[in-house]
Amino acid sequence: MECANALDQLRAKLESSFGKGMAMMILASASNQCGVATMGLSAEQFVRLADAVSRDQRVVDMWGAAGAADAASQWRALV
Repeated sequence: MECANALDQLRAKLESSFGKGMAMMILASASNQCGVATMGLSAEQFVRLADAVSRDQRVVDMWGAAGAADAASQWRALV
């Protein structure tokens, strides 16, 4: 799958749980943490971003550690 489409799916899952504003804050925080811009992602960069999102404390608090790990696995499989 194209990385832009994978990012759209990641963003949609975040938005369904956190709303648009918080989802964008989580993505921005993860992007800064792993040093990956959300535009023009390679597959490796997407995986790093997805892993950073799944480690975000807000995500872990909302979905639990197992749920965050499952989401990361699903996102990694997209690319």
